[in-house]
Amino acid sequence: MKMLLRIFRYSLNIIYFFFKLFKTNKNKITFLSRQDNNITLDMKLISDELLKENKDLKLVFLCKRFDNIKKHFISYGFYTLKTMYHVATSHVCIIDSYSLPISVLKHKKDLKVMQIWHAMGAIKKFGYQTVGKTSGRKVAVSEELRMHKNYDKIISGSSAMTKYFMEAFGYKKDVFLNYGLPRIDYLLNNEENLKKEILNKYKDLSNKINILYAPTFRKTFDDETDKLIENIDFNKYNLIVKSHKNQDIKLDNKNIYTCDDFTSLELITVCDYLITDYSAIAIEAAILDKKTYYFVFDYEKYKENNGLNIDLYKEMPGFVFKDAKDLIENLEKNEYDMNALKKYKDKYIEVQDGTSTKKIVNEILNWIGD
Repeated sequence: MKMLLRIFRYSLNIIYFFFKLFKTNKNKITFLSRQDNNITLDMKLISDELLKENKDLKLVFLCKRFDNIKKHFISYGFYTLKTMYHVATSHVCIIDSYSLPISVLKHKKDLKVMQIWHAMGAIKKFGYQTVGKTSGRKVAVSEELRMHKNYDKIISGSSAMTKYFMEAFGYKKDVFLNYGLPRIDYLLNNEENLKKEILNKYKDLSNKINILYAPTFRKTFDDETDKLIENIDFNKYNLIVKSHKNQDIKLDNKNIYTCDDFTSLELITVCDYLITDYSAIAIEAAILDKKTYYFVFDYEKYKENNGLNIDLYKEMPGFVFKDAKDLIENLEKNEYDMNALKKYKDKYIEVQDGTSTKKIVNEILNWIGD
């Protein structure tokens, strides 16, 4: 396996050598994402701000999800070649996840790469923190495919989060910018408009207290959603369930909303309570002061197989539960400690004034200027 991966990496670099013969466009910025087939929110916000500042920029977007690379091997191959060409002719690349061409290839010296990642923080371990674990990559794969190499700058949400990102990405502190993601600006600037749009579409959400349940992705998934459902009084509450993009929670209950035309991020604006587990949506919800509960039914198992950076029991005492019934009973008391939530928000969201996008864009424009 290790030798095959090495041959694969060398082969890509041989092909890439010829792509590098094409001239670099100093105004070209390529956005790469494996999170969606469409331009992601963070990338759209960055690109809009870039064009506002400099209309001469050439922006290229390569956004493609490959949920099964083996099944779509040929199309993935052509997509990789296309990506290699655009990377070779760009001055800047913006990525939000691991990118094979970025990490395994030897680039021109003038290429700059910014990793904005696709989550505001890392409650759970990832990247190099999970190599060799049940939930992570194998050691040989991470080494030969040079996981998270060739980054010039990495966006983090705060200095408190950066220490975990340093471990996950394998970089020193000076590479990180604690600006947070553009999505924070989006929530701050569009809360009321989003709320109005959602409530116009789902009018029943105006009549009760809204609970949003948004769990993280698990490779080994034990669905405990039914236990939450059993303990919710639907005469008093609406329950919105949003599963992770990589995971589909099966539901057969007419009382539950999935709101498929809105993202979990957008639905934060209408929820009165958020229930999650190890997902960074908890950090995003904190910017709007949303009361958040943590349903960690598999806490010991998850901690062993994946690992956690944040001790939720210490960070949010009294709002972390393994049992669904206990969680809902506590929620019913309506005694949420907003001071604890504010402390959590201030610790993990450093930029709270809606300037995250501008700060990121200024860094990119400095590269273009250089």
